[in-house]
Amino acid sequence: MDPLIIAKKLIGTPSVSGGEGDIAYLLRDLLVEAGVDKAFIDDYGSVIGILRGGVDHSIVFEGHMDTVPPGSLDEWSHNPYDPVVVDDKLFGRGAADMKGAIASMVASIPRVKEGDRPSLYYVFVPHEEICEGVLFGKALEETLGLAPDLVVLGEATNLNLYRGQRGRSVYRVEVYGRSAHASMPWEGVNPLKPLSRLILRLDAVMDRLPSHPVLGKTSLSPTVIDCEPGFPPMIPDHCRLVIDARFPVGVGRGNVLNTLRLVLDEYRNEYLRAELNVLEEDVETWRGRRLRVTHYYPAWLVPVEKIKPLHGFLQGINESMRIGTWLFSTDGVYSAGVKGYLTIGIGPGDERLSHKPNEYVPVKHLYKAVELYQGVVKYYTGVGRFE
Repeated sequence: MDPLIIAKKLIGTPSVSGGEGDIAYLLRDLLVEAGVDKAFIDDYGSVIGILRGGVDHSIVFEGHMDTVPPGSLDEWSHNPYDPVVVDDKLFGRGAADMKGAIASMVASIPRVKEGDRPSLYYVFVPHEEICEGVLFGKALEETLGLAPDLVVLGEATNLNLYRGQRGRSVYRVEVYGRSAHASMPWEGVNPLKPLSRLILRLDAVMDRLPSHPVLGKTSLSPTVIDCEPGFPPMIPDHCRLVIDARFPVGVGRGNVLNTLRLVLDEYRNEYLRAELNVLEEDVETWRGRRLRVTHYYPAWLVPVEKIKPLHGFLQGINESMRIGTWLFSTDGVYSAGVKGYLTIGIGPGDERLSHKPNEYVPVKHLYKAVELYQGVVKYYTGVGRFE
């Protein structure tokens, strides 16, 4: 199987979060074509392929089918859903994040079918862009009842070997005031003012939180603000701010919440009431399953000594491979962050291209990733590799 051909088919099938149905059926058929023992779609919309092995261990190759929207088409040099190769780069929405990796995983299946090896599971989930790890957890716990010995994430690593990431949480700050005519602001209490002060203080708040020598420091990014009633000549009585937090191991949801509360309390005389919580919301998968999601996803970091032997082995395939960590978040928040399963990342493409216009993956990365996934199976087929 040719990963470039598969990647083009996947990119040409739009799959924004919540609309992954078409690509799910396509992937199920591609897994059958690749020769898995069983391929199916679970109740939550994840596509799962199983290759049974003779070695008493299991490896999960995992990726997400969904993408973010393309954004303004004026920013794209090519149609984001009409994949094209230019200068040995495959362009299109999802090329790096992460349909290229899924294509390479599927293309590696015929190469690993024969011979002694662990059982292999290919798990491709929906809705990762909205709530990473949640649907992966449903696939492993409810659908498969599986505690894998190794999870291989295909998120973009530039073909390097990644071992962790900062965690992610979404905080919602709600501030209440009193409405008034905008010509007489002194008659009201404007909640937009303390929220604005909080935004301006976020850089200082970040400096109060712990840093990590590998994963770096906590970041706090305001991403959404809105007010009600939203009528220009009227002082609002209710404003909401959403903050995206990224944090290293050692920082929990309470660290960020308490620090934000302390800053907000400094402006207590500028509002009537305030609420600060981790964001919770209902999401619905493309199969109609509704889930209540709490947007807190823990950081994780695999000790480097656990993967050094694998790294040395894979350098025989990719000499320049280094060990690193992601800047963004992945489904590893479940497998490693919640469950503690040994989790690594190897993927084609550059994570910095994710969610950008003119996203691409180098064509040569697709083929090299096939070799690396095959190499992972070969390495862990050895006796005692999982110890």
